[in-house]
Amino acid sequence: MNKAVKTVSFIVVATFLSKLMGLFRDILVANYYGTGVLGTAFLNASTIPVAFFDLTLGAAILSSFIPVFNGFLQRGDKDKAFEFSNSFINLVFLITVVFSVIGSISPNFLVNAVASGIGADAKEITARLLIILLPTTIFTGLAYSVVGILQSFDEFNIPAIISLVSNLIVIGYLVLFNDRFGVYGLAISMLLGWSMQLIVQIPALIKKGYRYRFVLNFKNEGIKDVAKLSLPILIASWVQPITVLINKNFASYLYSGSGSSALDYANRLYIIVVGVFAFAITNYIFPSMSRFGTDGDKEQFTKVLKSSVKTIVLITVPIFLGMMLLSREIITIVYARGEFNELSVKLCSGALFFYSIGMVSYGYNEIVNKCFYALKKARVPMIASILGIVLTSVLSWAFMKYTTFGVNGLALSSSVGLIFVSVILSAFVNREFPKLIDGKLLLGILKTFVCGLVMFAVGFLVKTVTAGLGMILSVAITVIVCAIVYFVLMFLIKNEELLQVVNKGVKK
Repeated sequence: MNKAVKTVSFIVVATFLSKLMGLFRDILVANYYGTGVLGTAFLNASTIPVAFFDLTLGAAILSSFIPVFNGFLQRGDKDKAFEFSNSFINLVFLITVVFSVIGSISPNFLVNAVASGIGADAKEITARLLIILLPTTIFTGLAYSVVGILQSFDEFNIPAIISLVSNLIVIGYLVLFNDRFGVYGLAISMLLGWSMQLIVQIPALIKKGYRYRFVLNFKNEGIKDVAKLSLPILIASWVQPITVLINKNFASYLYSGSGSSALDYANRLYIIVVGVFAFAITNYIFPSMSRFGTDGDKEQFTKVLKSSVKTIVLITVPIFLGMMLLSREIITIVYARGEFNELSVKLCSGALFFYSIGMVSYGYNEIVNKCFYALKKARVPMIASILGIVLTSVLSWAFMKYTTFGVNGLALSSSVGLIFVSVILSAFVNREFPKLIDGKLLLGILKTFVCGLVMFAVGFLVKTVTAGLGMILSVAITVIVCAIVYFVLMFLIKNEELLQVVNKGVKK
């Protein structure tokens, strides 16, 4: 097995374990706090630091920092690369500290921005939790800056496990200490977990020869390049976090605030599932695409992009159809215990069903966005993102005002927005790479969807027939049969990506 396959395999496994632990963490939170006042408060408080990072720094760190840092390395100027990265890290530190301090002074403003519809008690608890959680933005910003450096040196394994470490710390708290210290202790454990995301990477960073130095040079060549790239990249990354915030605010007016936490649980589960593969693929290909973009190797660039698109479609089609088919069963098995009651199951399962519709587009958008970032053409994803946010906002408002869809309508608006962004990105990417979206690619995608729909029909039949065997056994049989049907059909149509994986496994 070659190095690329081993690396991607490790990333997928590590990401899967991280997401699995993240899911287990959410299961425990749901068990102890459900969608009641404490659950709603914690989920809203933990959303705010993550949203700030996503809206201001996240995409800039991983999508503008890496191309600029790689540019110095490609020119053989390691010292300048480190000089730039030190200034960048210190700038990230400064921004996150300022946000944490300001947020701690006026937490109620942030709470009302995210969940203005929740009750007074929930708002008060959310504000207290938020003060504890705000410093997580500092550690997250620094940790992901280090991720960018390590990935540029082709070190993917350590960055792949950082979320696993933080999730294990929170899980340990929930299992061992939650009954004693409650929701405030949970917030402290999350802060500790996020700090460990930075600490566990430091040995690998030192091994690569990196030396930290406190310097903040706004005139640095690399900082100027990042400044030029960052704004459009940041705006392009806003579709998911902004639509989540908009929908959470709308949902906070439903079911005495429980709509907000129900939507949050469903969205977290959805992101965990799609993130295992989408993030693993994009994190691996992006440094390579950056190098091909810097070298002007358009042929290799197109080859990597096309293969990535076909792979994400191959993986996400059966998953999104399976989640739609089994949405209620999945929510029941995952969350329905303790404080997570029947109303919570109903709200979450409906939201998960409609979130799943946008899963293929979510993965596709991640890959195509990275393509434009690698080429330093972030304006295209920015335009697509703005239009997607506008459409999602309008649809969310319309569903809330003119229908009784509730959280289902909010989740559907998010999916429609993602699909709309995919259409816009496809038009732009086809103009940039005329040989990318051709008849062969479209036919392959169509065949994949047809195989998925056949799988869905068979799964529906199996689910109906096995309903009397109990939920867990019925779901297990349905999933196994669906997987067999899908992959047999993909073999029959001779899907290239699947055949490559099988051939490499046989050669090994």
